[in-house]
This record gives sequence, C-alpha cells and structure tokens, in this order.
Amino acid sequence: MRVILFNLFPYRADRELKNRRRVVLELAGGILAGLLVCNAIGNEFADRVARKSQFLSNLAAMEAEMAERVKVVQDKKDRVAVLKRQVNALKTVQAESLLASQWVSFLDATVPASVSMTRLYVIKGVLHVNGFTNTVSTLASWVDDMEAGNTLFKSVDLVTLIAPRDDAEGATAPRHVFEIRAQLREANHESR
Repeated sequence: MRVILFNLFPYRADRELKNRRRVVLELAGGILAGLLVCNAIGNEFADRVARKSQFLSNLAAMEAEMAERVKVVQDKKDRVAVLKRQVNALKTVQAESLLASQWVSFLDATVPASVSMTRLYVIKGVLHVNGFTNTVSTLASWVDDMEAGNTLFKSVDLVTLIAPRDDAEGATAPRHVFEIRAQLREANHESR
C-alpha cells in the first residue's frame, strides 16, 4: 500500500487568506452599505428640511401678503366709515337746511312791519331771534302767533325785552331790544 502524502500547508494558507479577504470584503461592503444608508437618510432629511423651510418661507410670504391685504381692506373699511359719516352729515345738513329755510320763511312771512330782526341762530334745538321793535304790543302778538299757529316750534318765549334808554340829551330812542327763544320740534341740532 502506498501512502500518498499531500502538503496541506499551501492549501490551508490559501484558505485562510480567502477567508480573511471574504471577511474584509464583507466588512467593507457592510460599511459601504451603512454609509450609503446613512447618506440616503441624511439626504431624505435634508430634502424634508428644505421642503419645510420652503413651505415656511412661502407661508411667511403668504402671511405678509395677507397682512397687506387685511391692511388694505381695513383702510377701505375705514374710508367707507368716513364716507358714511360724511353722507350722514350731508343728509343732516340737508335736513337742517330745509328746516332752517322753513324757519326763516315762516319768520319772514309773519314778522310785523314794526319788528326788525337783527340776528337768528340755533343752539341745541332752540332758535334765538334778536332784534328791535317800536311797539311792544305788536311784538307780543307776533310771539303769540308764532307759538299758536305753526308746526315748527314747540314753544316760543319772549326772554328779554329792554326798554328804550334816555341818551345824554334827554331824547329817548323809540326802539325796544328783544330776544325770543323758540323751542324747535326737530331738536337734534347741536349748533349752527
């Protein structure tokens, strides 16, 4: 019988070298795969952060635009409110002008010839008539007629009547100075 002897050392050394290479390649592949996975995850998070920051910048731009629009709308609302107040003021002035023309027309139509009016003005719903007259009885009947025969005044009062004064030479002025206050039916006026 023959014994065949083999030298197993080169085979074993080669096998260990192959095992070592395989382990190194597997480790390198694992490290490379890990790096690629980490890189992919990092890129995904970077993309998400970029999208989020883009969304937030778009949102900030939209908020600024909306704030601008809200300001424009508020300015328009304020302008409309001012215009409404102006329209209401003009309507009030128109109504007061019509009433004032009615008051003046009534006074002009009913004033006696011996009575002269020097000043007309309205304060807080009261018409003040200042003037002078030669005869007190005519003035008194005119005040009574003003109170009784119209729809413009609630009440008419002769507030002040100043008798004529003697001047330095002893001659008397033939005029009596008066003030009449007439409470108006439309008493929503402040002053004119």
